[in-house]
Amino acid sequence: MKAFRALASRATYGIQRMFRQSNPTVGAQTSVSKSVPFVEEHSRHRNIMNLYDLKPAILLDTFIAPNATIVGEVQVGGESIVWYGAVIRGDMNQVKIGNNCCVGENTVIHTAGSLPTGVPAVVEIGNYVNIAPNCTIYSCSIDDDCYIGFKSIILEGSRLEKGCAIGPNSVVPPGRIIPGGQLWAGNPVEYVRDLEKNELQSNYHYLRQMLTISFEHNYEFLPYNSAYLQKENSYNDENLTDAEYRDRGTTHEHHF
Repeated sequence: MKAFRALASRATYGIQRMFRQSNPTVGAQTSVSKSVPFVEEHSRHRNIMNLYDLKPAILLDTFIAPNATIVGEVQVGGESIVWYGAVIRGDMNQVKIGNNCCVGENTVIHTAGSLPTGVPAVVEIGNYVNIAPNCTIYSCSIDDDCYIGFKSIILEGSRLEKGCAIGPNSVVPPGRIIPGGQLWAGNPVEYVRDLEKNELQSNYHYLRQMLTISFEHNYEFLPYNSAYLQKENSYNDENLTDAEYRDRGTTHEHHF
C-alpha cells in the first residue's frame, strides 16, 4: 500500500509539473484541480439498474423520473409515479409498490437484511398510496389508501393499516401498528384524530392529478423531438397538389 501511494504521488507531481511548463502564466501555488475543470463526457447514472440476478419490474403507464434510481428486486405497479431524485433499493430484500402510487421527490425506500422479530424485512406498499417528498421508508408494510406526510420516517417492522395518514415530519417507531382511518403525527407518532370521508377521497383526487401531470413530464422526455407537433401545418407539409389546395379555398405562392 505504501508503494502504491508513493507511485500515485509521483504521478500526480509529474502531471502538475507538465501543466506548469505548458502554462507559464499559472502560479506555482495553483493546483491542477483548481485550474483545470473536471469534465465527465458520459453520465454514470443508471435510472433502472439490475443487481446480480435481481431485476426491477415496472408495469406500463408508470412514470420514472430520469434522475430517479431503482435498483435490484423492485416491483412498481401500473400508473404509479416515482418523482425526481427518489431512490428505491431492492438490494437486501424485495420492494413491492402497488398500482396508482406516488413516490415523492428525494424519497428513499430501502430494506434491512433481516429483522429481529423474524418478520420478512421487505417493503410492501399497496395501491393508492401517496408518499410525500423527502420521506424514508425502511422494511415496513403500508396498506392501500395511505398517506405519508412530508419528511416522515417509517421504520422497520412497522405497519400502516388501510386508509391511515401520517402527518409531516413524523417518525413511526420500529414495530408500531397504525390503525386504519386515523391520523397520527409526531416523533414518535401519536394518535391525533379519525379521518373524515372527504379526506380519504381527496387522496384519490390528488393521485389522479399527479398521474396526469406525470404524463406531461413523460411527454417531454420522448426520444425524438416533438416540436413539430406544436407547429401549424404548411402547404409543403401536407403534400397537396395545386388543385387540391385550391379546392380548400386557400391560395399559396411558391418561393424559390
